[in-house]
Formats: sequence, structure tokens, C-alpha cells
Amino acid sequence: MEVVILVTLVTVWAALMLRSVMAEYTYYQSVKTREPQIWQQLGAPRFLKVPIVFVSAKGNKLLKQVTDTTVRENALKHHRAGRQFLFYIVAVLVIGIVYLKLT
Repeated sequence: MEVVILVTLVTVWAALMLRSVMAEYTYYQSVKTREPQIWQQLGAPRFLKVPIVFVSAKGNKLLKQVTDTTVRENALKHHRAGRQFLFYIVAVLVIGIVYLKLT
């Protein structure tokens, strides 16, 4: 029984993680292709620097100026996927802690 629960938890975690990563990548690429002037103002980041630029104060201010609807939709999907992933992690941790305290 524990194995089934563990496999289910890990499978859901992996699916949510993959969904979050894909949403993030799509968002970054849409900014790069549909808002090239903002991408250049962000410093045309590469590889590991991209997420850091997107959460910085300067980057956040620039990204609020985006007018393209596709980029805005991708931003919403990215934020929603991230929140859902974080909620899942917190929920599993809280339920696990409660379960372990009660047993």
C-alpha cells in the first residue's frame, strides 16, 4: 500500500514539475520572440541567468510593460503552474507531518 502511495505522490510531483518547467520555458521564449525590445533591456540573458533576471526588481518592472497578449497569457500560465506546484509540495509536507504525528 505504501508503495502505491509513494508512486502516486512522485508521479504527480513529476507531472507538476514538468508542467511548471514547460510553462516557464514557453513564457521565456515568448518574451524573447514577441517582445524583443524588453528581452534586450533585460540584457538578453542566457541559460541559468534567465530565471534570475525575470524575478529581479528591474526585470519585474520591465515585464509589467508587456503589451503582447500571448506573452501575458504565458505569464499567467507560468505563475499558475508555479503556484499549483508549490501548493502540492506544501500540502504533501503538511499531510505527511500530520500523518507521522498521529501514528
